[in-house]
Parts: sequence; C-alpha cells; structure tokens
Amino acid sequence: MIALNNAYRWRNVDHVLSLTYFFLISISIAFFLFSGPVSRNAFYILTYISVIHFLILVFKVDKKIHFYVFPTLFFLLGLSKLVWLSLTSSPDFPLVAYHYQISGKRMVLGAFVLYCIERNRTTWHFSFRAANLAGYLMFALLALIAITDTLQYLKTGVRIKINADAATSGAYMLVLFSMIAVYCLRRFAPHLYRPLCLLAIGLTLVTLLATETRSALVFYGIFVIFCLGHELFYGKKNHKRIFATAIVILGVCALLYGKSYYHPALDRLDGIQQEAELYMHGQNSTSLGARLSLWKSAWHSFGEHPFGQSVDSRNALATRYIQQHEAGNQEALNNVQYHMHNDLLDTLSLQGIFGALLMLAVFVALLVYPFVLFSGAGAFLLLSLPVVIFSQVDCQFYNRESPYFIMMVLGYLLLLRQVAPAPETVKSRVDSADKTTNAV
Repeated sequence: MIALNNAYRWRNVDHVLSLTYFFLISISIAFFLFSGPVSRNAFYILTYISVIHFLILVFKVDKKIHFYVFPTLFFLLGLSKLVWLSLTSSPDFPLVAYHYQISGKRMVLGAFVLYCIERNRTTWHFSFRAANLAGYLMFALLALIAITDTLQYLKTGVRIKINADAATSGAYMLVLFSMIAVYCLRRFAPHLYRPLCLLAIGLTLVTLLATETRSALVFYGIFVIFCLGHELFYGKKNHKRIFATAIVILGVCALLYGKSYYHPALDRLDGIQQEAELYMHGQNSTSLGARLSLWKSAWHSFGEHPFGQSVDSRNALATRYIQQHEAGNQEALNNVQYHMHNDLLDTLSLQGIFGALLMLAVFVALLVYPFVLFSGAGAFLLLSLPVVIFSQVDCQFYNRESPYFIMMVLGYLLLLRQVAPAPETVKSRVDSADKTTNAV
C-alpha cells in the first residue's frame, strides 16, 4: 500500500514537473524578442529546476548518467568556451570575453534542461489544449513584436534590431521564432490556421523588411513560398480559391502601397551583385566585402595558431592580414573587434581545431539526430536549417542571447512530440499538418 501511494505521488509530481517545463519553455521562447528579462528569467528558473531534477535522476532514480547527444554536445560546447576563457586573457577586447562567458554559461545550464527532457521524452505527455494555447501565445507575441517594431521603423527610418545587439541577429532569431510559431498554428490551431498563418507570415515579412537583413529575407521568402505552395496544392479544395484570392489581393496591395516602406530593403537586396563586383575590382569596403575579408583573416589566424589563441592575438593577426592583403578593408576592420561573421571560422580562429570540431558536431547533430530519434522528424528542420545557414554568415553561438533561445526551441520541439492527438473532429487537418512537416 505504501509503495502504491509513493508511485501515485511520484506520478503526480512528474505530471506537474512536465507541465512546468512546457510552460517555462513556452514563456521563454514567446517573450525572447519582446522582453529579454522575462525570457531569461523563465530560462534560468527552468535551469535551476533542471539541475535539481538531474541530480535526483542520477543519484536516486537511474543511478547513472546517460550521455544523450544533444545535452552532451551543448554542454561540451559551452564548457569549451569557459575553458578557453580561463586559459586566455583579452584586456583589449573585453566584449568578446563577456559574450563567451555568458553564452558558455547558458549553454552549460541549458544542457541540463535538454538532459531532463530527453530522459523523460517517452514518459511525459501533454494535452492538445496546452500546445494550442502555447501556439496562440507565440502568435500574440509575434504580432506585438511586429506592430511595435514596424511603428518604430516608420517613425525613425532606422534599421530595427528587435531586442538584439544588431539588426542581423534580431532578424535571424525572428525568422526562427516565426517558423516555429507558424508550425504550431498549423499543427495545433486547425480551425483557424489559414488566416492566422497568413497573418503571421505577413507580419514577419513586414518586420524583416524593417531590419533590412538580406539573408533573412531570402531564407524566409523561400520558406513562405514552400508553405503557400504546399497549402495551395495539398490543402482542402473548398478553401483553395479563397486562400489564393486573399494572397493575391494582399500581395497587390503591398506592392502598390508599400513601396516607400520596402524600398530600402529591396535596394540592399539589389546591392548584393554590385557588392560582389566591387569586391572583385578591389573595392571591398561593403557588407559582403567585409565578410569575405573577415573570413580570410580568420582562416589566416587559425593557420598561425591551430590550437587556439586569445582574442588579442587573433585580432592583431586578422588586422594585419586585412591591412596587407585586403587593401585595408575599413568595414572589416570595424568588425574585427566583435567576431568573424561565421561561427565555424570564428571558433576555429579562437578555440582552434578542437573547438571548431565541437561546433561542427552540433550542426551535424541538429541536422541528423532528430531523424535517428523519431520517424517523421521534419519539424526539427525548422530549427536546424536557419541555425546552420545563418551561422555561415553571422555568429549565432557568439551572441550571449541566441544560444539559449536555440536550446529552448530544441527542447520545445522535443516536448511537442509528446502532445496527445487532436480531437477526432479536427484530426484529419492535423494529419495534413504532419504531412507538411514531413515534406519540410
């Protein structure tokens, strides 16, 4: 009888614990681009719970540690940043050390969250209603972010940063957040998903135009084309004409009346070819030219110190290389003090070959491992593709904010695998959403 009572009590505790994880992760993701303090506090509360949970699992329940792929890799990547920081000093570039310290600490703490989620991924279960509410929350915050930042852009005409250190970082995280929000609406709001998804996509595009971030616009544009094309080809026939008509009307109105708004972003898109031609003719002080110069200088710095070096050493080598071989590219020199605009090359130039191998392992795991864990794991590509692609033109894992957001989205997608099926009245539409996910 005592054993039965203990088992019942543990099941209740486990149920409350699982809902706590789901609630805090949803809050952290939803508020990430709107209120940093709310998002970070939810993350830290969850990490403290997870550390205690981890200790109970290891010493009381399992009596051993499981080396799951995602928690292990993120723990090692975060630890490698902290170890590198302890072995080097950078008095001239404290900002890099600060970012490495914060991002490393958060990855180490986030690894405990992922460990507990993966340990319980077959036993925790969530109601369809909980996932439905989380989807609506993300949509509401997406709308709030879009309206707030768009009004700011209309008022000032200055590229918006969306609660980030730079316009590019904010745009990349907005793309990821929007893709997850659209997926949640498509999967868990079957009655209203068409108008809500269309509105979410429109709001995201308007906000991305205000960031004037070319790579984010191109990537998200491809995602939108895929979503709309899939819906028009595979959606219910009786809704296709209405849906297609709405898209055409909205598109025409946007083109006719929004030129003054989207013109700066289109000018930047048109400038890609021009910047490439200027770089080929030795005029490299442009956004594209700066990246190319930084990448070359990062590779040169790695060649001088293949097992790692301090920021002071790397930046001195990179500066010298840019001055001697890249015609003193001023735009590149202005950015040397921050990072190399490529996660692999930035890590390679600072932490050496071993740090870069860890980063590469994280990328491969994000792309491949979900398909080892689950059948039909296409939803995880909504995380892995933007993270891997954007990491080649910027540094997602240098920034102190982005790494924990990426880990929270990963944990959220793992939890969504345990959501109960939709009610029978909407089950057919949810099955259609699963097909969309698999197609991605």
